[in-house]
Amino acid sequence: MRPELRALALVVLMAGSASAETGLGAPVQLGQATLRFLGFDIYTATLHTEGKPAFDWDQKLSLRIDYARGFTTEELLRGTKTELQRIEGEQPDQPQMLDKLATCFRDVEAGDTFVALSPTADTVTLFLNGQQTCSIAHPDLRRRFLGIWLSPNSRSARLSAQLRGE
Repeated sequence: MRPELRALALVVLMAGSASAETGLGAPVQLGQATLRFLGFDIYTATLHTEGKPAFDWDQKLSLRIDYARGFTTEELLRGTKTELQRIEGEQPDQPQMLDKLATCFRDVEAGDTFVALSPTADTVTLFLNGQQTCSIAHPDLRRRFLGIWLSPNSRSARLSAQLRGE
C-alpha cells in the first residue's frame, strides 16, 4: 500500500475508533483529568463533544471514565447520590432519578470503562466496556448527572475545569 493511503487509512481507523468509544459521530476531546486520592489514581475522565471544540451544556456530550481501581454497584450509586445532594441539595425528584440510574451501574474493576453519552438534555445512555447498560430519560438529566464531574460546584472544581477544556 502506498504511504499516503496507509496514512489516510490510519486516520480513518482512528476516527472510527474515537466515534465508537464516545458514541459521537464527530467527537472532539475537550479535556481529560485524573482523580487521585492519597497519591493513588482512582480514575481518568475524558470529555468529548459532538464536533464543537468548546463546552456547552446544550450540545451532545460524552464522558468516558477509565477506572484505575474497582467499585461495587452500591458504591457507585451511593457516590452518585452523595454528589447530587451536595451539588443541588435534596430535590423532590431525586429518588426517581436515582432509581433510574441504579439500573445503569455495574461493579467495575481496574481497567473497566464507563461511557455516559448524553444526546439530549434529558437523556443519558451508559456503556460499560462498550456494552450498553441502560438508556434513561429524566428532566435535565445531562446537567444534573454529568454535573457530578463537570459542574463548577463539583467536588473537584479543578478537575471539572480541566474536563471542560478551561
